[in-house]
Amino acid sequence: MKTTMTSRERILATCAHSPTDHVPLHLEVHPSYLQYDPEVATWKDQFERTDALLALGADAMGEAWLPDPAFHPDVRVRSWREEKLNEVLLTKEYETPAGPLRQVIKETPDLYTWHKINRNTRGPLADLIDGVGLLEDVNPSRSMEFLVKGPDDLERMRYLFMPPSGEKLDRWREDAQYARKEAEKRSVVFLARRTFCGSALIWLTNFQESVCAFESDPDFVGEFLRIIHKWQMATLQMLLEFGGIDMVTRFGYYDGPDFWGRKYFDRYLRPLMDEEAALVHQAGALLSQQQSKGLTQLADIYEKMGVDVFRDVDPVQGKEDLPFLKARLGCTKTLMGGINGDLELASASTGQIDRRVRELIESMAPGGGFILHVVPGVYTGIPWRNVLGLVQAWKRNA
Repeated sequence: MKTTMTSRERILATCAHSPTDHVPLHLEVHPSYLQYDPEVATWKDQFERTDALLALGADAMGEAWLPDPAFHPDVRVRSWREEKLNEVLLTKEYETPAGPLRQVIKETPDLYTWHKINRNTRGPLADLIDGVGLLEDVNPSRSMEFLVKGPDDLERMRYLFMPPSGEKLDRWREDAQYARKEAEKRSVVFLARRTFCGSALIWLTNFQESVCAFESDPDFVGEFLRIIHKWQMATLQMLLEFGGIDMVTRFGYYDGPDFWGRKYFDRYLRPLMDEEAALVHQAGALLSQQQSKGLTQLADIYEKMGVDVFRDVDPVQGKEDLPFLKARLGCTKTLMGGINGDLELASASTGQIDRRVRELIESMAPGGGFILHVVPGVYTGIPWRNVLGLVQAWKRNA
């Protein structure tokens, strides 16, 4: 395999459906790997991890994480831990100028041993979660009291979703600018992550009740999403203004038809995503949707939307129809995925890996618009020898 392009040139040319020296292989190794295989994962930050992946010949990206929401200066926060009926409850209460909001979740052992927040642009790859996070995947399954319980809470919610200012803004800008320089130094794609919108409804409300509100109280659902969207667009605008962003990734795992159906996806999420795409395109960047399931069912809708890249396309767990998606979207969109990490790569033999890579490249690469990628990334449980086997199979076939 001959390399004549930089990683950044290769990824961007693929997304433009232009000729490349070979099919890109994008690898992302999750911070959990630091504990799973510390002999391999010796990286102290994302930049050392990128160097290690580039040394293998694979493609990696430099990342700037968008900031967590800032609170209005008049918001007061209290947290406490208490035992009730053989359960330990963690509570966080926000006193806003419009009244209080409160989140309560069960404390479970894996809350501190498994879940790590990997939203650091600089410094450690991940930090352990600290009690009740405002926007966390661990909350819905442990929630005893959701933050937003109905329309009356929306005015209070606004005070928790503001762009950063002052010292927090200065520190975030400094980190993002540093990451941009490091990406430029390595000639890799500079990625901003992550935006989301639909996911917040799952993290912050009782989603079963919210689903009923799709039809019974559309004003509540629409206004909730607009509050999140307005905050995200403001922070995204700040990042795009200082330039150099190649791609923005949306966390869209909960945007699929399993949660929204076609009708409500089209009604609630599509307009907001198209607004985001327009802003990203004005800055000369691409918008990527991270979603492993539901793309096949929504292909006719996505075909007309502004999303450029579909990341984590999974034919195994997500049952995505890759030939159909290649035919329907492959001329204008980029598909990024093809290999399931946990159910495929983790247990595959060398021969199975080679056959799978060869099949994917033969069927998906013609005409561009395909990036070989492990879905959703290289996580705990995937032997490093299999990662190396994937890289070698890619080099033989790309």
